[in-house]
Amino acid sequence: MAAPSIRLITTSKAPAATGYSQAVLVNNQTLYVSGQTGMISGKTDVVPGGARAEVKQAMTNIGEILTYAGSSFKHVINCNIMVTNMNDFQDVNETFKNFFTADTYPARSFFQVVKLPKNALVMIDAVAVVAGHRRRNNDFCSYRTRSYTAWGQYTENVKKTVLQKRISMNNFEAVERKFDVLSIVQDNYYQTSDHWTDDLIRRLE
Repeated sequence: MAAPSIRLITTSKAPAATGYSQAVLVNNQTLYVSGQTGMISGKTDVVPGGARAEVKQAMTNIGEILTYAGSSFKHVINCNIMVTNMNDFQDVNETFKNFFTADTYPARSFFQVVKLPKNALVMIDAVAVVAGHRRRNNDFCSYRTRSYTAWGQYTENVKKTVLQKRISMNNFEAVERKFDVLSIVQDNYYQTSDHWTDDLIRRLE
């Protein structure tokens, strides 16, 4: 049996993870999203406004991670919700369900805990599937796991961006060859693909 494919997911649009990953994608199919609180990316405290505000922000963070990994709320299959006060159940539940439709509600567990990081009132994690095993078009994934056709389609998409930015196509071809070689040994760079893509565009400009 082949070893499972495990990729770490990181996006700057959700709070940074320290000592753990924002999410882990297994076999390009199942996405495990770490617990999210009401923190905004780049900030150090949870949003004000109580449980409702924190749930909204936590779910927004989850949504950013889902989107980055090629999934969405309609593909979430399970959530765990942790609160520090069970009296917040109704507020949490009403806000939570607004992110789903009645035919896409995930399985869910709801717990009261003693304390959460940053004195948050709520923490939510999620498990989702990646529909059709899709990936973001601008991800620089391992070249070894891409077919030649997929890589060709990807570079065509980048070329469109290049043309839109009025960048020299000769410059693009030179950088493309360099990145084509580098990608073979850059498996772990998948988790920072936003930075990788930004770096490519900077080199082209």
